[in-house]
Amino acid sequence: MFKLSFFINPMGCVRMTQRGKFIKPNAQRYLSYKSFLQISARQQLKSKQPLKGALDVHIVFSMPIPKSWSNKRKCEVVGRYHTKKPDTDNLVKGVFDSLNKIAWEDDNQVAKVTAVKIYSEHPGIDVTVRELK
Repeated sequence: MFKLSFFINPMGCVRMTQRGKFIKPNAQRYLSYKSFLQISARQQLKSKQPLKGALDVHIVFSMPIPKSWSNKRKCEVVGRYHTKKPDTDNLVKGVFDSLNKIAWEDDNQVAKVTAVKIYSEHPGIDVTVRELK
């Protein structure tokens, strides 16, 4: 079992190309996001080998609170579920793709996934990985 923490605004997976061309300007931003997750994961795992076998992954996405909200509203939502975009499945895909060959050989090893999006004053991603017997 191991835990990884990333101090970055969570970003959902984006469609990279259409007919071989980038279709959205945030595609480049997404590549930088994945690169950050990969570098950070390598630093945290140091020389550990990628896990093999079935895995249970729990992810908590701490989503930023909009700056335009009042202080009262900000205080009310801290720790509550985030029900806006990006979609949870796109957030998970971004993390899984980033951790291939680093935390595990391939994301097809993940047999059980739990993912939660909550509002937080400190955006980030916490990933817990356990081997299933």
